[in-house]
Amino acid sequence: MEGASSKGVLSHLSHLEVVTRSRKCEAQQPGRVAELKAKAAALVKQRDQLKAQIQIQQNLQKLRKSMNKHSNEEEEEMDEDSENSQLLRLMARHSHLRDLLDAHHLIGGYDVIKTSQGKGMCVSLATAYEGVYLDTYNLELDLKPKLRIRRHNIPPFIPLNQLAEQSNMEANIKPFLHLLSQHLNAFAGRKQQLKLVKENHKSIEVMESNVLCSILVLMLTVPRQKTAVLCTLDYTDQTRCLPTNARFESEDSL
Repeated sequence: MEGASSKGVLSHLSHLEVVTRSRKCEAQQPGRVAELKAKAAALVKQRDQLKAQIQIQQNLQKLRKSMNKHSNEEEEEMDEDSENSQLLRLMARHSHLRDLLDAHHLIGGYDVIKTSQGKGMCVSLATAYEGVYLDTYNLELDLKPKLRIRRHNIPPFIPLNQLAEQSNMEANIKPFLHLLSQHLNAFAGRKQQLKLVKENHKSIEVMESNVLCSILVLMLTVPRQKTAVLCTLDYTDQTRCLPTNARFESEDSL
């Protein structure tokens, strides 16, 4: 009798457990449904945004083709008086000029303006890192009676006079500008890397750096092990934004 009663109690407890679980599922179901509905609405909104972007890009491509061919056949398909068509034409023009500017800098082009009635010139050197334009530096040069640097806003830690002598600037200015651009872009890239590390990796502490960003000392923490690692990055080649030497130190290695 005792065995039968104990079995009855256990079966009753099992039944109560099943009922409790089913009630919990029923209570959670409305919240789950609401969550799925919100997710579906967000996906629909994202789809509509992507469709709009695709349509804009298609219209821009049509307009750019018409600009390249000097033809108005494609533009006639749009309403000339609509604000959207005018905006798209401006966007196409801006995109076209931006591509030309990117190509200009990509092949090593420089923005040059004549000054002092042809006796001098001003050269602008743009810097970039991973497709993002950063600082722009300017050089004002005297061409007569001899080529010399008049004034500039190049950082003082860039060896400008040394680079001019090294590249024989007076004989040909192009090698000098190319070498200077390498130094400036490398410096801008290293500085941007340091900025991104500080912004995006809060677990990494910058222990030491210099104005040229040629030496960086970082304190890292190994995940799960919680071991502190000291990383020293040395940029011996100052025409590059990648380190030439990396050294790691930790308590475990001592």
